[in-house]
Amino acid sequence: MTSLDNKIALVTGAASNGIGRAVAVALARAGADVAIHHHMQHQLADELAAELDSVGRRTMTLNADLGDSAQARKLVHDVVDHLDGLDICVACAATLDRVPFVDITDEQWNRVHAVNLHGYFAVSQEAARHMVTRQSGRIIMISSINQTHATPNLAHYVSSKGGVMMLARAMALELANQGVTVNLVAPGTILTDLNRENFADEGFKRHKLSLIPMERLGTPDDVAAAVLYLASDEASYITGITITVDGGLTLI
Repeated sequence: MTSLDNKIALVTGAASNGIGRAVAVALARAGADVAIHHHMQHQLADELAAELDSVGRRTMTLNADLGDSAQARKLVHDVVDHLDGLDICVACAATLDRVPFVDITDEQWNRVHAVNLHGYFAVSQEAARHMVTRQSGRIIMISSINQTHATPNLAHYVSSKGGVMMLARAMALELANQGVTVNLVAPGTILTDLNRENFADEGFKRHKLSLIPMERLGTPDDVAAAVLYLASDEASYITGITITVDGGLTLI
């Protein structure tokens, strides 16, 4: 069983009832103390903190808009100051809206890139600066199969995820000899609260399942398992790679 005893982790977007939450729970159950980031989701963050406290882990909750680089950077400093370090940084918080390419406004484009790309940059750069001083650390970015596969009405989102992929690879190359690994997890179709209503439509669900060779939707726990591996000592010789968690969707 993977052990993260005495490790300190930050998970951005952890208060959502989705991938971030599952990642935070998995890291805590493996023994890590977890900083729970959220943006105006105070009740969900407090509920998650109480759950992690119940398994004996130290926690803290932090509210920040990752579209603001100053808030994103302060997030890392607060974790280091209050939990006495940072060993694992999981960048998960992201935003998405579906808009035809010809209708995307500058505001929509800028907001998606501010959170999904610049937010990842700011958080991971501050995390890397701390980790380099200790010559040890794990940075894991939750991307998407859209980092390489286009989807209609998501030009702003897929371009941000393509940027995240190359950001992680560039970071991995530069940090490889300084004890810090940087990797990506790219989920496919994962059932979360964000899309649960869509999948209540049987026609929509059948169509989506027809595209997935495993013929099932993914769960947040499927993604968390990949993150847990990359955060562990077992993955110490792995950097700059993407683990795709999509049931074979991108094989077709």
